[in-house]
Amino acid sequence: MRLKNKSKLFGSPMNGKGFSLILSILLPVSAFAHGQEVLASLFYDLMIVIVLIIFIACIKWKSGGKVLLALVLVISLLIPLVITGKWPYQENKKLIDLLCVGIPLLSVLLTYFIFRRKFALK
Repeated sequence: MRLKNKSKLFGSPMNGKGFSLILSILLPVSAFAHGQEVLASLFYDLMIVIVLIIFIACIKWKSGGKVLLALVLVISLLIPLVITGKWPYQENKKLIDLLCVGIPLLSVLLTYFIFRRKFALK
C-alpha cells in the first residue's frame, strides 16, 4: 500500500513544518543562558534523549513497558527544568548540566531495573 500524502502518516497537515515549529518553540524553553554556553547544555540534553530512546527501542520488553519508560523519560526531562528554572546559570552551570543529564538517565535506568521481570518478553 502506497500513501500518496505522506503527511497523513504522521498526522500533520503542515507537511513536516509542524516538527520544526514545535522545536523552535521548545528550544528557548530548555535554554538556561544565551550565547555559546547554552550549546553545551543543549548538546547534553540531546545526546541523553537520543541514547535513552535508542535504549528503549532496543530492549526486549512488551509495548506497555516501553511506553512506561518513554513516559518516565518525558517526565524526567521536565523535572530539571522545574527545579533549576530560576537558578542563575553561570553560578550553577555544572550542577544544572549534571541534573539535566543525571535525572533522566537515573530515572529511566531505575525504572528499567525495577520492572525488568514484569515487562520482559518470554
